[in-house]
Amino acid sequence: MAKFANLTFTSQGTQMLVQAQNSHTLTFTCGKLGSGVLADTDDISKFTDLKSPKMTLPIVSVDDSNEEKLVLTFDTSNTELEEGFVSREIGIFAKLDNSSETLYAYSNAGNNYDYIPSKDTPSDENRLVVNLVVSSSANISVQIDKSIVYTHKSDVEEMIATHDASDTAHETRFKLFEKIADFGNDIIKKLALTTAITAITALETGSWFGQLLKMVLTASGVKYNIAQNGYVCLGSFFGGLIIQWGTSIHGWVSFPVMFNSYRVIITNHQGTASYGSKPRESDTLGGFTLDVSNNSDISMDAYWIAIGL
Repeated sequence: MAKFANLTFTSQGTQMLVQAQNSHTLTFTCGKLGSGVLADTDDISKFTDLKSPKMTLPIVSVDDSNEEKLVLTFDTSNTELEEGFVSREIGIFAKLDNSSETLYAYSNAGNNYDYIPSKDTPSDENRLVVNLVVSSSANISVQIDKSIVYTHKSDVEEMIATHDASDTAHETRFKLFEKIADFGNDIIKKLALTTAITAITALETGSWFGQLLKMVLTASGVKYNIAQNGYVCLGSFFGGLIIQWGTSIHGWVSFPVMFNSYRVIITNHQGTASYGSKPRESDTLGGFTLDVSNNSDISMDAYWIAIGL
């Protein structure tokens, strides 16, 4: 990039800055590069444009953190430049209120120029930063060109720094941590309940984790029915073990759920009920025949438990 001397205010630039301190608005609109050569008789203060403008530079960002200085960043991409040129001139353009834009400040690099090739040879340099002295009492705005479609490395670094400095930058992550902490407290409280079944039921109905737990248990084959004639299927977590129980009168008993491959039946020896005979041929994985000693009394029953897979 060419080595430019300090910018010189034009007469109109100085006048606009003065008026911007008196209820008017000074708006910086763009920059320009040109190839003009200064003559000894040239008076920069009288310039309203470059001597030989070649490229318009849109403003892509501004730093106004210093009240006495503006830092303008321009795009110098040559992607639309039809013909290369020697870059000697730089001009900063502005307008007052709704008037036409004019040259605000100017500099010429003389022999310290640079060559900017046409679009056929993409340029590596695509940003130009210019410092402008202004007044803290002036009403100033900057026309940012938001049509620039690429992002510069410095833009990304600035966005990351701004993000990390924000108090709410990681708010979503913090909320996740809070949810995990709540989940831990939830488990501790639920496991302090009287039974595992009560705890699981409470989890299923009382928290987001419970809904997840319910899906996991269902997928693994865990199911249960805690009743007088009930069962617990422990699923793949415990090798498919099934425990069933009930009370029945003499005759055929259907299991609440069917065993898959194996079962052992145990009956009680209470009242007039006695152990059943050896399993009959009609016994299946879906039920068995229960023998009660006093089978003429339909009120007499026996308790049984079955364990299997």
